Amino acid sequence: MKRTYAALTACVGAMLAMAALDPSPSLAASYPEKPIKVIVPHGAGGSTDITTRLVAEPFAQNLGQSVAVVNVKGGGTAIGAQEAARSAPDGYTLAATHVALLTSSAMGANKMGPSSLRPIAQVGFETQLIAVQSSSAMNSLEDFYAAVKRGTAPKQKLGINAGAANHFAFLRIMQPIDWDVLFVPTGGGGPSLKALLGGSIDVGTFVVSEVIDQIRAGNIKALAVFGPNRHPDLPDVPTARESGYEIDVGLHYVWYAPKDTPDERIVVLADAMEKTIADTVFQKTMLERSIEPAFMRGPGLVTVLDERYETIKTLAKEVVK
Repeated sequence: MKRTYAALTACVGAMLAMAALDPSPSLAASYPEKPIKVIVPHGAGGSTDITTRLVAEPFAQNLGQSVAVVNVKGGGTAIGAQEAARSAPDGYTLAATHVALLTSSAMGANKMGPSSLRPIAQVGFETQLIAVQSSSAMNSLEDFYAAVKRGTAPKQKLGINAGAANHFAFLRIMQPIDWDVLFVPTGGGGPSLKALLGGSIDVGTFVVSEVIDQIRAGNIKALAVFGPNRHPDLPDVPTARESGYEIDVGLHYVWYAPKDTPDERIVVLADAMEKTIADTVFQKTMLERSIEPAFMRGPGLVTVLDERYETIKTLAKEVVK
């Protein structure tokens, strides 16, 4: 009897030791057990907010748990991003944003930096473009480069939100040439579009969804798009690559978790997101809103984000000149 008891005790002890060494099965099996909060560090109604809410509903269904989207704006996304980064790394508080996380970090607004968050998945991409009034003499990317080349008069007026995504977009787009322009502080996409239509700026940079209606109405024209392929909503507008410039500029929407979130919970989240974005019906819904499905996860995504951040840090030196 004593031998049986001793053997049983040893067996139970061994099982407990194994469970302590490998907690992943129980963590993966039980997660998520409660609703998940997704912080959008942008204002309500903007492109990131719209995209996040669009993704959140089918993502919640695939995850088997409700998902609440909360807007925490300010500091060029720094306030919301830092709130997410300071949250418990348990997979119940996430963040959804785009390149603004990298620009705000490069500019010093986000003191914690992108390393304070761990990427779960990239869900989509909105192609950047440059646009002018329909009456402008510019009709191509080469025309734009000729107009903004140093020494060319008059200086072109470009609408930006200083230190934000559209400012960095212009810096990246003009990187191949020696440029000299007047940056006009118009704000984000909406205010910049009004400024372009009103003639107070010569050129604006936007994502397709912000200006597609005005392009179709003939009020403005797109000179080039900066994605890997022509945009399905603008099939007649060439890419920068077609002119020989390898420039990929746009809003890459990425979901994040606090940096110490366990691997197994990141896998659960990424699996649910991959299933969401792979659904052809949902892809059609995204495309109807000019958002291109562009799923990425794992080490490949980390590498891409690191490369983007290095590019943005280089461009940031131009901002502070």
